[in-house]
Formats: sequence, structure tokens, C-alpha cells
Amino acid sequence: MTDPGLTTTDSDEHESDLAVLVRARQRLRELVVQLEVAPFEQQTAESMRAYLDEDATRASSAFARWRRLPEQSRTSQVGQALRGHL
Repeated sequence: MTDPGLTTTDSDEHESDLAVLVRARQRLRELVVQLEVAPFEQQTAESMRAYLDEDATRASSAFARWRRLPEQSRTSQVGQALRGHL
């Protein structure tokens, strides 16, 4: 179970901020690969636009809330995420 200090997002999905951040990080890693392999392809541009439209605002808000948590709580959250306990 995650630390209750990490709030939920404002969305209807009630997904934890940590889950939003983990998903955003994964999508950003995928974008980095696309940018390295095919930087000028239409699909790369579409993927970047989709990230901005679908995840960037929520991830930015979640990150701002996460940064306000005490460092010990953030460290605990990261450890739980790495162990797959979202």
C-alpha cells in the first residue's frame, strides 16, 4: 500500500500521483527512443502531441504535489514504486 501522503489527482480516475508519474515516465522513455530512432517521422510528432494532450498536465500537477512532500516520504514512495506496490 502506498503512503497516504501522496494525494490523488483531480481526474475522475482517482489515480494516485505516483501512478501518474510512473506512467508519464514510461511514456517519456518511449518518446526518447522514438526521438533517437526516428526524430523526423510523423509518428514521433504524433506521439509527442499525444503525450502533451493526454499526460503532461496531469503529470506536471502530480509532480508539483509530490515535490511538496517531505523527502523521506518521497523516498519511500519511490521505493514502493520500484517494488511494484502502486
